[in-house]
Amino acid sequence: MIDNLTFLNAELMWPLSIGAILLWCVFIWKEWYSNKKPRFWIKVMISFLAIGALVILVLKPVISVPGDATKMVILTEGYDQVRLDSIKKVHKRIKVYKYNINQLIFKDINIPDSVFILGYGVEPFDFWQFDNCKVKYLNDSIPSGVIRFTYDHKNTVGKQMIFNGLYHKPKKENQLVLEGPGGVYLDSVSLGDDEQQIFGLSTKLNLPGKFVFSLIEKDTTGKIHSKNPIPLLVEDPIPLKILIVNGFPTFETKYLKNYLAEMGHQVLVRSQITKGRYKYEYFNMERLPIGTFSEKNLQPFDLVIIDANSFKKLGKTSRAVLRNSIRENGLGLFIQSDQDFFRFSRNFGSFDFVTQKNVETNLKGQSKIKISKSPFFFKDEFLLHPIHKNTNNQVLSAYKPMGKGRIGTTVLENTYELVLNGRTKVYQELWSKLISSISNKEIPLAEWRSKGNIAYINQPFKFKLRTSIAKPMVNTINGYKISMREDIDISNLWSATTYPKTLGWDTLLIQQDTTEVFPYFVTHTSHWRSQTHYEKIVENSKYSAVSSKESKEENKAFRLVNPLGFFLIFLICIGYLWLKPKMVN
Repeated sequence: MIDNLTFLNAELMWPLSIGAILLWCVFIWKEWYSNKKPRFWIKVMISFLAIGALVILVLKPVISVPGDATKMVILTEGYDQVRLDSIKKVHKRIKVYKYNINQLIFKDINIPDSVFILGYGVEPFDFWQFDNCKVKYLNDSIPSGVIRFTYDHKNTVGKQMIFNGLYHKPKKENQLVLEGPGGVYLDSVSLGDDEQQIFGLSTKLNLPGKFVFSLIEKDTTGKIHSKNPIPLLVEDPIPLKILIVNGFPTFETKYLKNYLAEMGHQVLVRSQITKGRYKYEYFNMERLPIGTFSEKNLQPFDLVIIDANSFKKLGKTSRAVLRNSIRENGLGLFIQSDQDFFRFSRNFGSFDFVTQKNVETNLKGQSKIKISKSPFFFKDEFLLHPIHKNTNNQVLSAYKPMGKGRIGTTVLENTYELVLNGRTKVYQELWSKLISSISNKEIPLAEWRSKGNIAYINQPFKFKLRTSIAKPMVNTINGYKISMREDIDISNLWSATTYPKTLGWDTLLIQQDTTEVFPYFVTHTSHWRSQTHYEKIVENSKYSAVSSKESKEENKAFRLVNPLGFFLIFLICIGYLWLKPKMVN
C-alpha cells in the first residue's frame, strides 16, 4: 500500500515540512510557558495531528491503481458501436472519451499508456497529445464519396484543365458534374456500381483570374447531394522560345511544332536536308538562322528539343556550349530518344533504363488510352524527377537537374497518333507537362508551398516559404503578422502556421516585397468531408504503426485519496485546542 502512495504536490514536500516543524515548535514553546502543564503532552500530540492533517491536505495524496485504468478509448466521428462494446467487454474499467478538435484530451493526472482510437481518427495536429502513449487505431471502414481529388491549383490561359479523382462506393447512375464559376455545367461523368471508380473531368481555361469551380454530385432526379469548391488560379501564359533540331523532318515534329505554335510559343525548327544544309521554319518569331551551337545563339532560347541522332553527331565544341548553357543559363534540353539512346545514354544526362517487352502503355489516371513506347522504362534513381508514370507506377518521362537547367527525355514514341485517334486533349496535356517541366525556369524571389491551396476556417493552415530575403516578415491581407520559423538546416527555407478566420480567397504577402503574394482559398469544414476523413484515416494508421513499434514507459493511473478524513481530523483537533481553554476558564 505504501509503495503505491504518492503525492500530487510532491514538489512542495520540503517547504511544507519545514513550515510545519517551525509552526509546531512555536506551539510547543507557547504551551511550555503556560500554566496548564498537566495537559501539555496531550496538546502537543493534538497540535501535531492538526498540522500533519493540514500538510497532507495540501500535498494531495494519491494511490496508483492497476489494470484497465491505464487504458482509454477515444471516439471520433464515424466510430463503430459494436467494436466499442467488444472493447468494453474485454477491458471492464477502460475510460471512454469523445474527441473534440483542438481540445485537451488528458485533463487530469491519469495519462494512459494505451489508447484505442475508433472512427475516422483524430486530427494530425493533435498527435502531440499521445507522445507518451501507445496508440492503436481501429478502423475498417472508408467513407463513401470522393476520397482523392487532384489537379494543378495554378494554370495558364489556353490550357486544358484536367481534374482526376477516386470515388469510393459510388451510387449507380449518380453523376459528378464540373460546374464553372458562372454556374455553367462544363463536364460530367456517370457513376457505376464498382467498389471504387476512377474519374476524370476537364475544361479549357479561357480567362485569367481567381476562380472557384465546383464538383457537384446529383442523382437521376437532379437533386444535388454534395457541392465542393475547386479554387483555381489562372494566369496569362508566358510564351517560351523553343529550338527544335531534327536530322530529318518527322511526323512527331510536325504535330509538335503546330501545337507549340498554337499555344503562342516562339518556335524555330531546324531540319537537316543534306550535309551542311538546313531548312528553317519560324513560328511567332523573327528569322534567326542557327548553324553550329554557340552561347550567343542559344542564349535567347528556353528549351532545345533535339533528336537522339542529331545529339549524337554534335561536335565537342557544340556539346560543351550546350552543357554550359544548361548549367549556367538554365537552358532546358529535351532529347527525342531512339533505340541507341536507351543503350548509350550515360554520356550526357546519365539516364538508366530497364528493358521490357511491352511496346504499349498508358498514363496514370488514363488507363484506357494506349500510347506507343519503346521497350524500356526509366530506372528510378537519385536525382531523377518523374514527369509521367503509367498505372504500374513505371516512369515513362523524366528529367534530371544540371546546374540551373534540366535535361529530360521520354520512352514514349509516336505520340502524334493520339491526335490521329481523336485524343487531342491527351496529346496536348502530355506535351504541355513535358515542356513546362523541362524548360528554363525563372528563379522567383519567393516560392510558396503548401499541401494544397484549400484551407479550412479556424483550422491550422501550414505553409513553407523559400526566399532569398534574409528575415522575411509575412502578413495576411488584413495586416496581421505571422511568426516564421527558420529551417535548422536550410537557411532560406521558412515555415509557419496560420488560422484563417474568413471564408473565400485570402492572401499572404511578404512585407519587404508586397509583389510576392500567396493566394489561397478558405472554405468550411463541411466541404470535401470524404477526402478529409480518408486523409485522417491514412495519417492515423501511419501514426499507429509507428507508435506501436516505439518502446514507451508504462503509465500508471492514480486515484485521489478522499481528503474528507484528513479534513475532519484537522477540524476536531483545532476545535479541541480552541474550546478546551474556554471550558476550563
